[in-house]
Amino acid sequence: MNPKSPRRVATVPTPDAEHPLAEARRIVSRFRLARPVEVHDFPEKGNINQQTFVVRAGSANPREYLLQRINERVFTRPHSVMRAMIASIEAQLAAIAAGSLAPGDAWEPITLVDTRDGLPYLDVENHRGYSCWRLMVKIPESRTYKSLGEIAEPAERLRVAGEAGRGLALYGDFTCRMDTDDLENPLPGYRDTCLYYDQLRSVLAGHRTPEGAGALIPADPTLRHSTGEHFLVHLEEPEYRRRVDDPEFRPWIDLVRSEEPFGITLLEGMKSGRIRRLAIHGDTKLDNFLFSTRTGRVKALVDLDTIMPHSWLADWGDMVRSLVNVAGEKERDLSRVRVDMDVFRAVARGFLSTAREVTSAEVGLMADAPQIIALELGLRFLLDYLRGDSYFKLGPADPPDLNRVRALCQLTLFRRLRERADEARRFIASPEA
Repeated sequence: MNPKSPRRVATVPTPDAEHPLAEARRIVSRFRLARPVEVHDFPEKGNINQQTFVVRAGSANPREYLLQRINERVFTRPHSVMRAMIASIEAQLAAIAAGSLAPGDAWEPITLVDTRDGLPYLDVENHRGYSCWRLMVKIPESRTYKSLGEIAEPAERLRVAGEAGRGLALYGDFTCRMDTDDLENPLPGYRDTCLYYDQLRSVLAGHRTPEGAGALIPADPTLRHSTGEHFLVHLEEPEYRRRVDDPEFRPWIDLVRSEEPFGITLLEGMKSGRIRRLAIHGDTKLDNFLFSTRTGRVKALVDLDTIMPHSWLADWGDMVRSLVNVAGEKERDLSRVRVDMDVFRAVARGFLSTAREVTSAEVGLMADAPQIIALELGLRFLLDYLRGDSYFKLGPADPPDLNRVRALCQLTLFRRLRERADEARRFIASPEA
């Protein structure tokens, strides 16, 4: 059943406390499913939408589904998330129906299951407010990879990397005509590098109140509400001074500040019109790509919660940044942070062999984009460490300097990517040479 835009919201009163599986069984009964229905915990859930369950429905040939509650503490506008998700699904289906999928390729967009009231998602009302639930067909005969590192065979690692590149190109081609006029960023301020630099200026100035930060905090009410606390220092003064004045850390602060013009390259390109502002996926980590268990080829890009207006180069840069980093994101020995150029070439070859809806100006920035995103992420970790870990919050078992470690790892990766940039540009210019 194709998703459709809702005109009204179904509401379900809930008790004060309920076992998660019992709640899930009651919730799933409001969707159009064959009977009988079984509900189980889903062990492969991500870090954000923790309330995810696998549902088996039907007797003769049971089908599997995923029931999921959108984490409203992270996505404070779940209806906006669902509108963007539905628009993305519809764009993929329309492109495939129009013949955009090449012979031999397979692509399977997410399918949303309607509620019994004919709506594509369910709002549940209780004394705590609203929660938003969706039921999706579990795409069959598919698998994911957490990282390339779990693939033992080097040739298979490169093949999967190439397939991920193809997957991003396919998704981008299918969705590039989505209307962005009413598309809201589901995480206000996310990927706004200028905003991150304003936060850095405020934190380095030691501001602890909105009044002190003044005009550095956005005037836009939504942005101000969502990001205001991240302009402020939350540490006690002695610890703040220790972090800011650390002679080993200070050069990294100086590096980030000196690279601001480069860091805002994509934002400036969209502002000038040199590159397009499109509806991008927003979270192109490897485990959001599904691969066929029969052919090994990419068949879907899932987790459509972070669709937002930006350049597809941000998706490309984030995917490449994560795939080519052989050391991972928490490596303390910076000498181990290296760029795997074989992986880069595999991803780039897969992307460039498939993408049709890209411009020459955008392709010209493909070597820069992974550097830009590594710099941006390094800036975000560095900034959070300096102000007191208010965004990337630390768990009970995390070391107190985790965000410092993450910052240095990403900024070292930025340097390593820059060192290989000319090689990357030559390959992008002639991927078949």
